[in-house]
Order: sequence, then structure tokens, then C-alpha cells
Amino acid sequence: MLDPDGMLNPGVVINNDQRAHVTHLKSIASVGSEVDKCIECGFCESKCPSRFLTLTPRQRIVVQREISRIRAIEPKSPQLVSLINDYTYDGMDTCALDGLCATACPVGINTGDLTKRLRTESISATDEKVAAWVAGHFVWTEKSIGWVVRLGHSTEEVISADGIAGLSRKVEKITGATIPKWNNSIPYVPKRIFKETEKKEFIYFPSCISRQLGQPKSKANRRRLSLAETLITIAGRANVGLTIPGDISGICCGMPFSSKGYMAAYKIVLHKTIRKFWEWSRQGELPIVIDTTSCLYSLRTLDGILSGRENILDPDDIAMYRQLTLIDSIEFIHDSLIPNLNLQSIDEEIVLHPNCSARKMGLDSKLIAIAQKCAKSVTVPLNLGCCAFAGDRGLLFPELTSSATGLEAAEVNANVYGGYYSSNITCEIGMSSATGKTYEGIVYLVEKASR
Repeated sequence: MLDPDGMLNPGVVINNDQRAHVTHLKSIASVGSEVDKCIECGFCESKCPSRFLTLTPRQRIVVQREISRIRAIEPKSPQLVSLINDYTYDGMDTCALDGLCATACPVGINTGDLTKRLRTESISATDEKVAAWVAGHFVWTEKSIGWVVRLGHSTEEVISADGIAGLSRKVEKITGATIPKWNNSIPYVPKRIFKETEKKEFIYFPSCISRQLGQPKSKANRRRLSLAETLITIAGRANVGLTIPGDISGICCGMPFSSKGYMAAYKIVLHKTIRKFWEWSRQGELPIVIDTTSCLYSLRTLDGILSGRENILDPDDIAMYRQLTLIDSIEFIHDSLIPNLNLQSIDEEIVLHPNCSARKMGLDSKLIAIAQKCAKSVTVPLNLGCCAFAGDRGLLFPELTSSATGLEAAEVNANVYGGYYSSNITCEIGMSSATGKTYEGIVYLVEKASR
């Protein structure tokens, strides 16, 4: 009666075929346990930072299913070779591994887990050995990075601004790549142990990224307080004990290795870090504060890795890890410092970039609460997304960060703010590059409001 001519989606809702439920079924090739539950609904796509540049999570999964299907029936197909070659950039290189896709997925699929596995499978034995050597000599690696950063600033002081811009344009023209504009920071290595005798005491671990890029420098002020010094300063004002161990050089959360699939190197770094954390915290007695939110997230989610891959660490390391209390600087400031600080709200309108790790751990509400106590007005962009700097993605593929931040940057630049804040140095670099404004850690806002 409703559709006598069979025009309205015939054979779907109203269907005379008694075998319709087993006819024309879509064939889905198995890719891996990480993504096989995907029904290709596409809810993940709005969260993906590469959606305007290359592929979305759903598209990555669909391409991998096609690769798996063709490989099973025609392993020497030219189409297979073409798909695999194209997927290197579109699927793996430009995946930020931010995991926000899982927050929108009805079954919690993190396509970044698939990307990590594919990166691991693509690593040669030689590359794995090199990564393991770097992991085993991370003190040397850290010092080398520091010298490179210092060299960059020395060059900047010798060459005029126009000279640098001209040089950058020439390099970009030759290579065809956009050179990312680095943040204006120089390496900072804590050279002494800060000790307090108050009842409440914490261990402070400045991450390797904050040790290398946590000391801002400007023309007006050659040396501002570093991120570590600033956190120590406000902890002192709150009368809270905060200790930086004297042997932090070469200690890393391991994310630079795990995100690229170097699992042997990741194991080496993680083993050393857990042992140091255990020693510094008096066998798990003292909480450890980490000043880079993505590093904390990497360490906090280690339990999920261990449940699926117990062999990544030996049993003693696992036992130690599970007795550690690891907290982010956002939590530390909100829970332990703010109640003991005499804050005077600054007459400024500020904008926040709660990064992916903070949002996944539910710390964005605490970040906003801190800002609201320190500034007259606080804005979180409606188009808040992932900056996709992702450790080194913003350096190697700056077009990814440029694409991912487009909507948020346009919204931010539509107004003028007195300050721009986040809680992750690399995210601050990415947003600074995207907006032309200077993003810095929320610690600096708290320091100003608590003077």
C-alpha cells in the first residue's frame, strides 16, 4: 500500500525475499584484533586530526581490510603493491596516535594501536638494533639533542631574522617540505636537588622533552624561569615539598620508542625508568609528579599493555610499577597547590588548549578550574581538536599539524587573548605554530597569579 511501485529503498525494509537476511552479505577480511570489531559506522572520523589531509580511522581500517583481502587471493597483485606503498604515508606516517578516535567509537577501537603494530612489523632488524642502542645510551642521546637545540639558537643569534627566513625559504623550496617553526626554548637540566622538609612531599620528574625545551627565552628576557623552576617556585609558595632527583638524565617514559613500534628499545627504557621511579619514591611511598601530560598518559596506560603483553617487562618491574603513584602536574597543581596558594586573579582573558592526553584522562576539567581561579575569563575553543604535533609528527610532517589545527586556530585568532595555555610542550609548539601566538604551560599562569 505504501510503495506499490517499489521506489522507496526496495528490498530493504519491505522485502519478499525470504533469504534476504543471508543474501548479499558484505565480506570483511580480518586485519587484527585491534580493529576487527569495526562496523565502519564512521563515528570516529570527526575526532581524527588527519581527516582533512589523508585518511580517517575508518578509512585506514577499510584500506587495511582491502590489503588483507587482496593479499589472500592475489599476493603479487600490482594493486596490492600500490595500496601498501600509498598507505605508508596516508595510513602510518600521518597517524598522530592521539587515540581520540576511541573516545567516539561505540566499541572503543583505537586505530592508533593498529598503526603501532604496523610500524613494528615494518621495522628491520638493523633498525631495531639501532633503536635498542639509542635506548641503552639515552643519556648520550639526550645530551646530543641538547647540543642541537643550543646550536640552533647560536645560529639564530648570528644570522639576522631576515637571513633565517630567507634560508628557511630556500631549504623549503629545495626539499619541497615546510620547515616547522620551533619554539623559543633552550635545554634546561636541573643541576641540584630541591629538598623540602614539610609533611606533604612529592618527587618531581621533569620529562626529557621539558628538560630540552622547558626553558623559554626571548629577546626581552634572555632567560625566563624554566618549566621545572616555575613548578618548584609555586610549590614553595604553597609550602609543599617537591624534590627533583639528581640522576634524572637519560630517564624517559619510553613513548618515543613505543609510538614508532620499537618494542625492544621501549622495554630497555621502561625497565630503567621503573627502577629509578621505585628508588626515588622510596619503594612507592612518595607520589611522582610528571610535568608533561602525554608522558604521564603513556605511563598510566602501561597497565593495559601489560595485561596483553606480560613479556614486555619482567615480573619484578611489573610489581614495582603497580605500586607507583604517578600524577600529572595538572592534578598536582589543582589538588595540592591551589588550596594552599594566595591567588589574585589576573585581569586577562585567556584561551586554553586541553591536549588529547588531558582529555582522555579527564583532567581537562581540572585544567579549566585552575585557569578560572587565575584569570578573569577562560575560553576553550568549540573547535578544540588534536594539534597532531604528536612528538615528532609536527617536525617530520608539519602539514599534518597545519591541517589538524586549522579550525581551532581560526577560532582562536578571531579574538585577542592575554594568554594562551596548555600542559604539553610539543602541543604548545604545535598551537604556537598554527596561531602565531605563544602557548605556554599552565604552570606559568599559576605563577603569575600567585605572586
